[in-house]
Amino acid sequence: MFHLRCWTLFTILLSLPAGGAAHDLWLIPPDQPKAKDPLKVLAASGMEFPKSEQAPNVAKFSKRRLIEPNGKVSAVEAGAAEEMFGTLPFTPANAGVYIIAVETTPKLITLDAEKFNAYLVSDGLSHIYALRAKEKSLDQPGKERYSKSPKALVKVGDGQTGDPCREVGLPLEIVPLSNPFDRTIGDTLKVKVLFHGKPLAEANLGWSHPDGGENPAGTARTNPKGEALIPIAQSGLMSIRLTHMTRPNQKDYEWESFWTTLTFRTK
Repeated sequence: MFHLRCWTLFTILLSLPAGGAAHDLWLIPPDQPKAKDPLKVLAASGMEFPKSEQAPNVAKFSKRRLIEPNGKVSAVEAGAAEEMFGTLPFTPANAGVYIIAVETTPKLITLDAEKFNAYLVSDGLSHIYALRAKEKSLDQPGKERYSKSPKALVKVGDGQTGDPCREVGLPLEIVPLSNPFDRTIGDTLKVKVLFHGKPLAEANLGWSHPDGGENPAGTARTNPKGEALIPIAQSGLMSIRLTHMTRPNQKDYEWESFWTTLTFRTK
């Protein structure tokens, strides 16, 4: 009976349309930045990494943080939009690894049942879909509060200072457990997922490279320690993403989702 129920659920999931996925928010680091040269980290919103379908209004982000190689934390300026991208400009004083992280202001949204169900499946939240199926509420709309907290690692020059494995305190955060700038094709990168500072088990991570389409290149679930291995399949720009959902059952919304991405450039 257990296997029959699992197969039935799997069949239902496959039959759902793929268009339920919502837009990710990425911070795109510049290629080969140099110390003392002004640079811009681009904020992109879309479904196909790193193409942006609209320019995020970075001035409305609730937090914009820059962590310098010496550990200093400061607010980063909200720059003007450029075509389909928001910009976060700064001038690195020294070579090394910089971390830039932002948080959006939570928003409310209501999706009809079909779109909400498809979104749950496409974003790796099939356990929430299964819960709705168990409660016989798949025909009900999804009332949701959502926020996004992307992060980018920026290597400036050849400097080795700075900590790319530093936790910056995002609500949902992907933290490398080794230096991604030392990874090459064929290596793996171990990462840890934190939700409000605590390891998150069974989180469904996906990773993407440019021109890879809307679907991730691959996925992995975190272990009980909140850790997972991500393969480095090609050099250059790469992003790891995750959506996590809770059920606070508030007056105006039943579900709350947290979105995060980690973007960097490998050798």
